[in-house]
Amino acid sequence: MIRGSARLCCLLLLYSMSAATMRAQGSAGQIEGTVRDEQGGVLPGVAMTVRNQESGVTRTLTTVNDGRFAFPALAPGRYTVRAELTGFSVQEVSDIIITIGFSHRLDVTLKVQALAETLTVRGESPVVDTTKAEISGTVTQQQIESLPMNSRQYLSLALLVPGTTVDATRSFFATVNVGGSMTFNGTGNVVDGMINNWAEDGEPRQDLPEDAVEEFKVTNAGYKAEFGLATGGVVETVTKSGGNAFRGTAFEYFRNKALNSRGVFETVKPDYRRDQFGGSVGGPIVRDKVHFFGTFERTDTEEFYTVRTGQPQFYSKLEGTFPLPSTRNLYSVRGDVRLSNSQSLFARFLGEDDKKTCQGCGGVAASGRDEEVPRESVVMGHTWVRGARQLNDLRFQYAHAAFYGYPGGTPLWTETGAFPAERVNRSTRTYNFPSLVYGNNYDYISPESRWELRDTYAMNYGNHGVKFGGEYNYMPYVSEGAGNSPSSGTYSFSRDQFFDPNDPASVAALTGAATFSAQTPYTTSHPTKYYVGFVQDDWRLRPNITVNLGLRYERLYGNANEDLDVNSFPVPLPYVDVSQRGDKDNFGPRTGIAWDLFSNARTVVRAGYGRFYGHIRLLGTLPEFNNFRQFTISITNPPYPDPYNGQPPTLFILTSQAPNISVVSNEMIQPAADQSTAGVSSALPFNMGLHVDFVYNHAKGDYKTLNINFRDPVTLQRPLPQFNRIDQIRPDADLKYKALYVKLEKRYSHNSQFLVSYTFTDSDDNNPMGRYLDVFNLNLDDGPSSGERRHAIVASGSVLFPWDITLGALYSYRSQLPWSATAGRDLNGDTFNTDLVPGTTRNSGSRNLNLAAVNAYRQANALGAIAENGIDSSRISVVDVRVSKALRFGDRRKIDLLAQAFNLFNTQNLQAQFGGGRVGNALSNTFGKITSARPPRQVELAVRAAW
Repeated sequence: MIRGSARLCCLLLLYSMSAATMRAQGSAGQIEGTVRDEQGGVLPGVAMTVRNQESGVTRTLTTVNDGRFAFPALAPGRYTVRAELTGFSVQEVSDIIITIGFSHRLDVTLKVQALAETLTVRGESPVVDTTKAEISGTVTQQQIESLPMNSRQYLSLALLVPGTTVDATRSFFATVNVGGSMTFNGTGNVVDGMINNWAEDGEPRQDLPEDAVEEFKVTNAGYKAEFGLATGGVVETVTKSGGNAFRGTAFEYFRNKALNSRGVFETVKPDYRRDQFGGSVGGPIVRDKVHFFGTFERTDTEEFYTVRTGQPQFYSKLEGTFPLPSTRNLYSVRGDVRLSNSQSLFARFLGEDDKKTCQGCGGVAASGRDEEVPRESVVMGHTWVRGARQLNDLRFQYAHAAFYGYPGGTPLWTETGAFPAERVNRSTRTYNFPSLVYGNNYDYISPESRWELRDTYAMNYGNHGVKFGGEYNYMPYVSEGAGNSPSSGTYSFSRDQFFDPNDPASVAALTGAATFSAQTPYTTSHPTKYYVGFVQDDWRLRPNITVNLGLRYERLYGNANEDLDVNSFPVPLPYVDVSQRGDKDNFGPRTGIAWDLFSNARTVVRAGYGRFYGHIRLLGTLPEFNNFRQFTISITNPPYPDPYNGQPPTLFILTSQAPNISVVSNEMIQPAADQSTAGVSSALPFNMGLHVDFVYNHAKGDYKTLNINFRDPVTLQRPLPQFNRIDQIRPDADLKYKALYVKLEKRYSHNSQFLVSYTFTDSDDNNPMGRYLDVFNLNLDDGPSSGERRHAIVASGSVLFPWDITLGALYSYRSQLPWSATAGRDLNGDTFNTDLVPGTTRNSGSRNLNLAAVNAYRQANALGAIAENGIDSSRISVVDVRVSKALRFGDRRKIDLLAQAFNLFNTQNLQAQFGGGRVGNALSNTFGKITSARPPRQVELAVRAAW
């Protein structure tokens, strides 16, 4: 982590630099075309100039023999292109809008000079890109500034694009699932051309202040060979730069109890307050050459969670509404310098400090963990345009982040490798009942760093735009856990009963303990490495046909624990041969075709195929390092309250010298996905566009856990009796995602914009990253993907009315999620309480649940039947609105008065984000109910000054 003088040096370096026109190739756009005379002849030697209308930065070149020119690596923004040749009138095209990755075709016709004149026209930015086969959409600055945005988290606007969800993500970080990313770590995140994902398990590493975001692009499928580490899609974000004018903002967004409605499960409206404040400033250090831009944003939240078990006769002491405070700081600074017409430098620093309390609390959970997640990164880059045809882009990143999760309400502990009593004793015993979870024994630390070096070289020759490059990442990582220790552990009970943790008598009177589990502390250090080489050719086969050809090679060292020292264990690990490990043949071909159907840049038909490789899955493979270092205790039908019955816990760890161990399959691979796409886009009148796409994504190789040393059901003998359970981490996961995307958009013009998208999804998998439900029937894991919502409709738009009043609105509808009916007890004897109700299949709830089988199981356990209408729906229907009034003081100074309402009609949307609160335990009296909900109507008032 950057601290003290090191941080100061980084900040001074950043402030000494400025905003330039060039960024990483993947996040940049391009203006290209041909200059001709009035008879159609090509004109070489034309002096071409492109100028960023905000920063004033210019670049010049001369057209080559065939009259062609290309300005690559243009940052998103508004540009003017000027063409000059002796004997011809000067032509100037202004207001050309460049977005991330967009290739703008600009053919110029010069007229013979009659007078000393300059012809100036306004450029039109097409809504259809006729050169790319990828399926993507860009969220522009106009949308960021005019649409309602909850919590100022810019990634929430990614949900405007079809094929995106937040289901199957985790609550730790601001993130979205893109394309076929039905797992929380299937999306790639790139900021200013560099990786913005955790090495630990692939989620987005850092959030950005809203004011720091220029725009971002969501590529659902078919992304090019320069990107990787995503089995679904990629989100590219470009940070904002300063211009030739000093500009800044200051803002405060405010919510409190009086502005909110009462929640679904709240008997009274709880106290609530949130302040979000900060600002930005940017401008020139040297006009047209050196600029800077910095932002800061802080959020203080005092909110509450509600515990509702549906069993007040047992848990009334724990039900109710309780405080849930949190804080977050986001800060960034960016600077760039234009060294010459052909070279530029930039540097950018991002920081984030986040503290959340009682994570996981609410619904049936009456306790949870606290979290602190500090994150920082520095990115530096050099761009060199070599003549009219070549460009080199060099990038470096250092990032450091850490996750600290610890028992709620206890002190933070950051030192790894130490387990003194004051740390271990923070944990308390956890109690799991069918309708309640209570206890604090989560204690986990995971600091990591990323050293990333990337170089890309691009060339334009004839009809070919060739790009090739390489990348190297070194990612040191430490994983450490001290929670759920033998002194605390977790009890699971088969029935609900009276429980008051503050009443020792009620705690001592508990009966019906089904299982007890605990683990010893551990520390694991496991660095990984990532090597990349790629080549990409955008080949204009004909004037109206572009073929995208690419090949990417990836070598992810450490994903299969290739560095495991087998001699460090007291006994040999079975089924382990490190010499066989290592996924070394990861070649990913990418191909696509874009056909400008009528050669008028208005209708394009596209298709593509590619193989894409996913993120590191360290959390799945790390347990292998902890064999004989971290021990698990699992006791079925344990005595209560002492699961060890007066014996030392170590006797249960080493009982009969048969420990539980974890091994990684020697065939472990980097997750891979084969994507096939087909679609059509058509430009419509009034600056509108219609896009229809089909996506098929088959992802394989993610991990599954299987006990390969299970007891024979007849002889009760294990294949290797010297071990108890042998959990093998296997590349068995399989996901098939089919989707239809429809998008109708109108770019901002005539004071309005809108975007309407529809997604149909059909996705099935075998529960990637999960444990097999039954070693005797592996097919039980097959079912709908946990994040699959069949239908999704998202409509958004904004209108600028007279008197500087802007109205923005967003409507979201998403059909319900699938879920599983679980038995509530260990039916197959594997010591895991995850078995399905006999006669049901995984995730059949809200799909094709066999309710008769559920009721038969309940009746066999002396419980009443559940009616179909007694099962809650998790569908989402939300309308958000934003109204702003600008008070202007001159050309640039203004004060915006804003009001936003989220869930305007206070619609009841059961099941809180990230999937919590569904009661799937068939032994619960609240089976099929949802005990959590998304927020009720919340109104936010804000004031924002800009100059």
